[in-house]
Amino acid sequence: DFSKVLWTDEMRVTLDGPDGWARGWISNGHRAPLRLRRQQGGGGVLVWAGIIKNELVGPFRVEHGLKINSHTYCQFLKDTFFKQWYRKKSESFKKTMIFIQDNAPSHASKYPTAWLASKGLNDEIIMTWPPSSADLNPIENLWSLLKQEIYSEGKQYTSLNSVWEAVVAAAQNVDHQQIKKLTDSMNGRLITVIEKKGGYIGH
Repeated sequence: DFSKVLWTDEMRVTLDGPDGWARGWISNGHRAPLRLRRQQGGGGVLVWAGIIKNELVGPFRVEHGLKINSHTYCQFLKDTFFKQWYRKKSESFKKTMIFIQDNAPSHASKYPTAWLASKGLNDEIIMTWPPSSADLNPIENLWSLLKQEIYSEGKQYTSLNSVWEAVVAAAQNVDHQQIKKLTDSMNGRLITVIEKKGGYIGH
């Protein structure tokens, strides 16, 4: 039952756009707008979020300069996900929820696995995730929706705080029906995977 699955992931948002480029139409006779060009996009903000059924969990901002490893990942979840969302849920909800995260070492190594189990997210609750299958995770489509708004009309940002504020504003504009459409898409994604014999499905 995919309505009980919490899909989670991280996204990096830079000051100058997803790839440092802006795309759009320029009217005949008009110059392209000037854009700042900064090395490595001028830095960025790492964002963590989740979606379940029709609900957006987060987004939560990773502290600037924090190196994500097994220990810092767990501390981050403790301070954000567990403190601000999970602990408010009913025991019946917690018993039926399924938690999804990718297979990054900071997520799936022995330490975070044991730590998450101590918080109630044991092997029965954390779904085993196939490698190289980002096309199956509907939260990737959420990132696309957010970035379209964050960088609309070639927007750039002058500080990490300003780009984070744009992330929060974009997230507030995502309605429940958009999220439900993403989480409801899982059956169709799996059917397409079967039809393509396990190949990339392009979602």
